[in-house]
Parts: sequence; C-alpha cells; structure tokens
Amino acid sequence: MHVIDRHLEHGSSRNRPQRIVVHAMGHHILHEGRFKAAASFLDDVGLSAHALVAFGGEVIRCRNDDEGAYHAKGHNTDTLGVEFLVPGQHDYTSFVKAMDTPGWVSAFAFAAGVELVRGWCEEFDIRQIVRHSDIDPTRKRDPGKGFPWDRFLAAVDRV
Repeated sequence: MHVIDRHLEHGSSRNRPQRIVVHAMGHHILHEGRFKAAASFLDDVGLSAHALVAFGGEVIRCRNDDEGAYHAKGHNTDTLGVEFLVPGQHDYTSFVKAMDTPGWVSAFAFAAGVELVRGWCEEFDIRQIVRHSDIDPTRKRDPGKGFPWDRFLAAVDRV
C-alpha cells in the first residue's frame, strides 16, 4: 500500500475508536466554480477523514489514528473515517450518479481499503464497520449503491 501524508488540521480529540465509517467522495470536486482535489476541498470546508483511498490504490493519510476527524457529524469521537475517492471531476449530481454505478471502485482501491480497514480492526479491536449512509440516512448516501459493500466486509473479515 502506497501511503501519502497530507495532514489536515480539522478534527478534535477523541476516545479509542469503536467503529469505522466508510465514505465516498469525488476525487475532484466542483467547489466555488473550480475543481479541487479531495484533500484540498476538505481543508477548504473545515472537514477531514483519517484516510482517502484513490483509484490507483494510494492511501492519503489526513489525520493520525489518535486524532479525531470531522467526517461524520455526531460520530467523530469514537470512529475512524475512510473516504473512497470516486474517479473523475464531479459536481454533486454527477458524484451521486457515479457512486451508484457498479464498478467505480478499482481493484487497487479495493485492496488498499481492505488492507487499511483490516489493520485498524486488528490494532483497535474494532468489530463494527458502517457506511456513512447507515449512521446518517436522511442526509447521506455514500458510499453508494455501486460500492461492493458485502464483498468489502467479507474481505475485511467483518461480516
């Protein structure tokens, strides 16, 4: 797994992680009239995640595991957050369509995400992995219908 450090300041202290929240976001997001890379977008809007997983399998570490991250409103003090990046440039409409399309998660991103999440589960004895849409169903749809959720859980060995 190729790891890139891109520390974001947005987060707080937190308790020992009890869960992992899986998200999706556009790799490049239309924001204020121009496309921004995911980490830059998060930084601009005061958010973060512990890690971003790119299409090529690169893992961009944005927060240390012992730091809180602003990734799931109301659930930031006891979770680790991972964002799978939907390839391409997206406004909200194209992002939702893309993440609901099967096959958007590459084999490289899938393998890197499994390795990352499996490591967190082992290190912190985490038994619960949830989708962002599971914990905030009225506001969030990610990681979307196109994310291979059952296969991901089976690969992490947390079914």
